[in-house]
Amino acid sequence: MKKEALLAESRDPAFRDLILKTPVGEKIPTCMQCGICAGSCPVSHEMDYTPRELVRMVQLGLKQEVLNSNTIWICTTCFSCSVRCPRGIRPTELIEALRPIAIAEGVKNKNARFDSIFSGVVGKNGRASEFLLISKYSLKEPEMIKQVPFGLSLFAKGKLPLSIDKMEDTQELKAIFKMAGKKQEGESKEKEKTQEIPQPQEGAEK
Repeated sequence: MKKEALLAESRDPAFRDLILKTPVGEKIPTCMQCGICAGSCPVSHEMDYTPRELVRMVQLGLKQEVLNSNTIWICTTCFSCSVRCPRGIRPTELIEALRPIAIAEGVKNKNARFDSIFSGVVGKNGRASEFLLISKYSLKEPEMIKQVPFGLSLFAKGKLPLSIDKMEDTQELKAIFKMAGKKQEGESKEKEKTQEIPQPQEGAEK
């Protein structure tokens, strides 16, 4: 995959400082770019930036590149990178911290949409349903029409059940999703308030 050059002008020190102040950001400055995290990741070949590159981009404060990367959505949270890092950096936890920031920033791409649909299906039924997931995602992504023949072949072989497996009691799960939603909403409002605070003009009387 051809990557565009990262420009120094796109650095955002405030974003870097925000991440470094979190519990997962404490050891990020110690990253020596050894690449063990990238070599351990089973899905790095699908990422536009490997975990090693993502950590480096956070060090540089490349906010837009980090939040718009597909890396933070493709991570399977297997924790291989976090377990094997010789410096104790936790890329998996870093990615989990970046996802709500990307959502709060309004980042929209196909990976974010898939994550949103997956969360919605699990939140409602307590379990993932391949049929619901594929059908809902196909409505959002027209390119999925190309997968129809494959889907039909799976259906013909009984590999794509139409029945929806559901937990008997989803109340606790719904409460968890509700709490997570409120927390995310609160963080977004807090950010909006911070952005609305007028900055003192140069030369203004104090």
